[in-house]
Amino acid sequence: MPAEIKSLAPELSFGGTLWNGHVSGLPILGAANYNLSPLAGRVDIEAGDGRNYFSGRVGRSQLENSEFRADLNTIPFKDGRLQGLRGEVAAKISEMTFTETGCETATGTARTDVLERNGGSIQWTGPNLSGPIRCEAGAILADLTGQDSQQTISAFIRLSPDGTYRADVTARTDRAEADAVLPLFGFTRAGRDFKLTEQGRWR
Repeated sequence: MPAEIKSLAPELSFGGTLWNGHVSGLPILGAANYNLSPLAGRVDIEAGDGRNYFSGRVGRSQLENSEFRADLNTIPFKDGRLQGLRGEVAAKISEMTFTETGCETATGTARTDVLERNGGSIQWTGPNLSGPIRCEAGAILADLTGQDSQQTISAFIRLSPDGTYRADVTARTDRAEADAVLPLFGFTRAGRDFKLTEQGRWR
């Protein structure tokens, strides 16, 4: 592995060759195997294990056929409000293009069970959420929705290239305990809905 790469990431350990090898010491994912095709200008990567996993083909300005999943409890969020969350977030991206300013186009889907996994202690849970991924002004956007027999939840999430995030969540629920529970999480009632906006840093 070239010395300049090691100097940028001295905590990483490399093995194999420049074209076909492995690296360990990656945050969250742990280790990865890669296969570099210099003439095609791409590298195929498979990293992590069952809890935290990534696979995909990465080019100079493109990501293809990628899959990512992460156990939220293993991610070292800088925002204290996100620390200790249970559940999984996952995404499948068939294609994403990017420039120096961030994400340009994307085709894919995302899902999470964070509402279902974190509400048991207060006797309120939400449904699993899923929906499409796209790009806008360099940011990655996920428009997620989910419903069960008594409620519908939508979450519009924006991850900006500067490391900030914004999540706008709307809950329409017929559950009697919602008026007592949802305000504890910062929701405010707006007609039949409860609304929440969260902003902070994702990295």
